[in-house]
Amino acid sequence: MNRPNIAALSPDQLLKPIEFRGIFRLPAISYLQIALNHSIHHRGQLSMYLRPMGAKVPSIYGESFDAREARERAQAKSG
Repeated sequence: MNRPNIAALSPDQLLKPIEFRGIFRLPAISYLQIALNHSIHHRGQLSMYLRPMGAKVPSIYGESFDAREARERAQAKSG
């Protein structure tokens, strides 16, 4: 589901309880928050593995600091 689809959801849809494998039952919005937190966690985890090795962090979940620095250097050279 992408951002426009999420933005189009009504409050009733976001508050609708959804069961997860018989383990717990949460409002739909809670699953969106879990997914966001999960992706943030993994981006940080990836950064912590790559940076000490001297590698650049890729733009997997949006522009990374390293990608922004490279873009700004390229703009400064061309401008």
